[in-house]
Parts: sequence; C-alpha cells; structure tokens
Amino acid sequence: MSQPENDDTKSHQPQNDLASELRELGQQLETAVRSTIQSEKAKQVQQDLSSGMKEIGTQLQAAFKAIQENPNVRQLVERGEHAVSQAQQSKAAQDFQETLARGIAQLNDQLASFVTRMRQPDSPAPSDEPPATGETTRLDPDQK
Repeated sequence: MSQPENDDTKSHQPQNDLASELRELGQQLETAVRSTIQSEKAKQVQQDLSSGMKEIGTQLQAAFKAIQENPNVRQLVERGEHAVSQAQQSKAAQDFQETLARGIAQLNDQLASFVTRMRQPDSPAPSDEPPATGETTRLDPDQK
C-alpha cells in the first residue's frame, strides 16, 4: 500500500522545477555567449574592427598634420586668439564675468544653507505652502 504524498512535497516541487529550469537556462545562455565570442566569425569581426580603427587613426593624424602646416589655418588661429584677447579686455566681458561670479556666489550660499538645513534631523523643513489636506477627524471617537 502506498503512502499518500505529503502536501509539502507537492508544493515544493514546482519551485524546485523552476529553480532547476532557471539554472539550466543560465547555463545554456553562458554556453551560447561563449560559443559566439569564440567563433571564427567573431574573431574576424574583431580583427576587421581593429584594423579599421588603426586606419582611421592614421588618417586623422595625417589630417591634423596637414591642418597644422597650412598657413591659412595658422592665420585663422592667430586671429581667433586676438579676438578672444580683445573680448576678455572689454568692459562688457568684465561686467558679465562679475555678474556671473556674484550669481554663482549666491547660488553657493543658498546650497550651503540648504545642506545645513538638511543635516539637522530634528528640525522640520520650512514650508510656505498650506497642508495638502485638512485636519484628520476620527470616525470612532473611542479609539485613539
């Protein structure tokens, strides 16, 4: 005569099946990824990509060298540097820098005071807004 199965055995079996299936899925995914990475086609793509990047680097170096040696580019760079120098010396640029510095200083002060308030655990955060809801009214006055 066979013994009736324990209810615990029945309830744990699907979980065990799920765990083993998930484990098997993980192993299959690992095998698939390893096979793909180690395939000849993947190696060829890596080699092609590597040689392509080397070629791009060589072409960029040649282009930069040609640009640096071009007298028109040198003149353009000199004119740009001169224009920047003049702009930095202008009254408008100085005023802008001063105004920007004052604004950033005010922002820094505001952030510092915010951080100070946030670090104080017992003080409630100040709020100018009224509460979102009204006062709570208990429906059962005997419970407190």
